[in-house]
Amino acid sequence: MSKLYGVAQVIRRRQDIDAWFQIWNTMDLNALLDFALVAANQGLGKASRASGRSKATLSRRIAELEEQLGVRLVERSARGLRLTEAGQVLMERTEVPLSEVAEAMAAAREGLSTPRGRLRVASPVLFSQLAMGRIGAEFCAAYPEITLEVVAEDRTVDLVEEQFDVAIRINPSPDSSLVGRCFAKDRLVVVAAPSIAMPTSSTVAPVAAVVMSSFQPTTWVLDDGRLVLEPIPRLRFSSLPDGPRCGACRGWRGVDSAVDRMESTRPW
Repeated sequence: MSKLYGVAQVIRRRQDIDAWFQIWNTMDLNALLDFALVAANQGLGKASRASGRSKATLSRRIAELEEQLGVRLVERSARGLRLTEAGQVLMERTEVPLSEVAEAMAAAREGLSTPRGRLRVASPVLFSQLAMGRIGAEFCAAYPEITLEVVAEDRTVDLVEEQFDVAIRINPSPDSSLVGRCFAKDRLVVVAAPSIAMPTSSTVAPVAAVVMSSFQPTTWVLDDGRLVLEPIPRLRFSSLPDGPRCGACRGWRGVDSAVDRMESTRPW
């Protein structure tokens, strides 16, 4: 019997929740708040003085709420105002939810005035190594209530699925649906080993390339459009700087010398 009773209690709570959602979807929250204010002060006059709102406004809100629910919530007389049975039930059942709403709104306002919580940032590996240490330290000093978590990866993360708040991206796709802001600019340079000749074709020239694993088909436009290269991926790395460090490109003709000593490369 205890299990059946527990199931019945769960069903009842679920029914209560569903009923509340139906009420909240159709009810004016401001009218409900005004009703709670009048009920707590046991009259329009006291409620008006406590809130600074006119008695006419409070009375109109209660009338609107009664019309929405189809029941009388208060009895008005020359001696004052009295809650009906329906009004008493509504006050008792909404007192806790309305209090929680007020607390949630206060917490939200406090959160706006004092940023706090966790900020999860996706950053390219090289940018993290060169800049995120200093930037992160300055940020934490300015916002001590925030815990900063930086994930250094060169792949394009899914901000929603992987629960990132911010992503730092180099040369992002222009048709991205994300909202972004440029905070730094750098010069991109195409380099090659000395053994590889500069393409001279007036058309799009395919070239073997070392790219990141997130690379998307594109073209590289050089010399104000006079030379257009089509990179053909031969090696892909999730972190591009790791390739030269580990010597992964050795044995690939034309890239070998560029991998052994990066300073031996020359700009195209």
